Amino acid sequence: MKSMANNTITIPKKVTKGEELLVVPRKIFEEFLRWRKRRKWEEKDTDEAIRVFKKEKREKKLLRIKSLAEIR
Repeated sequence: MKSMANNTITIPKKVTKGEELLVVPRKIFEEFLRWRKRRKWEEKDTDEAIRVFKKEKREKKLLRIKSLAEIR
């Protein structure tokens, strides 16, 4: 086993019969899970925005402007 930064240990493939494993403190793992959950939510939100954009574009509901002054 070799020690890495942040108290992380990598268990070599030789020991685990082909799969390299990583041991990390619970606090770091839980932080990773929160990040992953937040990212999935952001991806879902982005996918929904793209779906709405495509639908409105197809239905010709989008407005085109030449300058920001036209928004007023």
